[in-house]
Amino acid sequence: MTAAYDLFLREFNATGRESMEGMSVYHLAQLSEAERPRVHQILITAFEQRNARAPRSLAFIAPTHTTRQLLEQALQAHAATTRHADEFVLDCAYALLSLADHIGALDVLTRKVRDDDDLWLCGLAMEGLLRSIPATDASDRLADIVRTDPRESLRLSAADALLMRHGWRLEDPDRKAETLALMRAMIGDEAEARDAALLQVLKTPALKWPV
Repeated sequence: MTAAYDLFLREFNATGRESMEGMSVYHLAQLSEAERPRVHQILITAFEQRNARAPRSLAFIAPTHTTRQLLEQALQAHAATTRHADEFVLDCAYALLSLADHIGALDVLTRKVRDDDDLWLCGLAMEGLLRSIPATDASDRLADIVRTDPRESLRLSAADALLMRHGWRLEDPDRKAETLALMRAMIGDEAEARDAALLQVLKTPALKWPV
């Protein structure tokens, strides 16, 4: 068995505090040809059981029309209820947006971010907007939060996600000073400076994840 397969099983079967660390997905690209169908079947079974560890991994290992249909059906089933989106639903929305532009998925994530009623779930929703494919209007939604939300902490999180989505990183020594200046302007009190910074960020192409 490959190290990627061992890691998948360890993360998938984690319990207690280890389970809170979630699932990494990019190592799944290193699975052998014999391991991929095994992992796929594990994920399909887990998806049917509404296991929140399944959707993103399933979208990564099998970015197919069938997977997209499964994710859409899960979101449609949620839309027919009055319940708040749980981790499984949010993960389905996140996974679907890694494959396609989907207004319903964007709405689910945006509502959770705006609700800001659960730190973990809000962070998951924000990450889903950050990593959605460039064709979506996730950037416009993040920019709207920066412009209009009264909560400074949420505006800061949205500004940070927007910068990362468009390739502006404090870790980049060549752009650190400019990125920091953009961040300060985006969450500052001057509307003109904020809008100018947002425009500069939005004019930079959004990235396709993983990067």
